[in-house]
Amino acid sequence: MGRIDRTHTVAAVVLIVQLLVVSGCGYRNMLSAATPAESDTDGPGRVRVAVIALRNDSPEPWLDRILTDAMRREIDARGDFGFVNDPNRADLVIRGRIRPLEVVSKSFSRFVAALEYSLTLRLDLEVVRAKGDIVRLDPSMLSETDVYLASADIEITRTNRLEVLRRLSDLLAARVADSLELIESPIAESGAKGDG
Repeated sequence: MGRIDRTHTVAAVVLIVQLLVVSGCGYRNMLSAATPAESDTDGPGRVRVAVIALRNDSPEPWLDRILTDAMRREIDARGDFGFVNDPNRADLVIRGRIRPLEVVSKSFSRFVAALEYSLTLRLDLEVVRAKGDIVRLDPSMLSETDVYLASADIEITRTNRLEVLRRLSDLLAARVADSLELIESPIAESGAKGDG
């Protein structure tokens, strides 16, 4: 009787091992999973977009990277666009600069300490098309202001400021992506076709 139980136990262990080997325990090779995503960027009908490192004229370190990451996310989220790192392979290349930040005290305590600040983020950007045309983006749409709270703890103030910069970067990145869609299929062209 003990021998039969041992045989069943060994058979059960072998079966479990085989199931684990076949199922792969839920692990995947991430290198092979990355390859299709890269090829999707160059898929047919997708406009390849590159961003040349923006010149950071603001005192905020890494703001150029924050903005570039925001643009990458926004452009990748649009179905007609694919973000590429090499400007030579791009159909549209975004270049420009981050203008100096405008920071203004908005409200004060009884002790004349600032309680909140207004921060304005402005960009000067242009888009270079593959055939060499340069389209300057409207500076008025590449400017946005938000408010962040001050604190006696300088690290909290810096964190609040960084959150506002991230939020403004996301907003401006969405506007840039909207502009790219208009560059690729201008309203004036579609309106002219409808009028004729």
